[in-house]
Amino acid sequence: NCVRPPQSSGINAEYGENCNVLLNTEYEPYLKLLSIFAAGTYKNFAENVGSLPELSEVELTKLRILTILRMSSSERVLKYSDMLAETGLSSSRDLEGIIIHSIQHNVLDCKIDEANEQVFVNQISGYNVTAEQQDFLLESLEKWSESCRTITESLQNDVNSATCKLKANAKEAAEFQKAVEAAKASVKKEKPHREASSAKSRKRLA
Repeated sequence: NCVRPPQSSGINAEYGENCNVLLNTEYEPYLKLLSIFAAGTYKNFAENVGSLPELSEVELTKLRILTILRMSSSERVLKYSDMLAETGLSSSRDLEGIIIHSIQHNVLDCKIDEANEQVFVNQISGYNVTAEQQDFLLESLEKWSESCRTITESLQNDVNSATCKLKANAKEAAEFQKAVEAAKASVKKEKPHREASSAKSRKRLA
């Protein structure tokens, strides 16, 4: 049950083909352990613990953190019961300690809901992924790209609409100002005639 990347790509492209020379040697257990840290979970380690090198508490903590990160890659709400099963921990307090440790080291951004025994994941740091996870990540990125394109088009349409309205308003304002100026000119032009007509009327009355 030990997690191992596909043979076609070697152990992991990041480690290089030289890792394959460790197969069928006394160092193969270390190679298996490496594959678990690269793409597996604590559960994979526990199932093969008899044939793998012993890990220190610090190394076990790191593997448990990686396990939670891998769970977070496909789920944004993680239940305590699922995390306890995958990390091999026996108490919620120990699990919360691992989660808090992850938060303090900036590898996990989440909100702990102790009352309902679940965690809401906001963001996780990068880590090695399996071929299956690569497909999932690629699909997620494609969806994100499409979402960005849709939002960009919507924003551009809003900008175009606002620009058209602004131009229309500017045109209306210019026409209104032109009409005001024309009215002022007309009043100014007619004023002398009105004053002369008023003077003639006053003379006749006199």
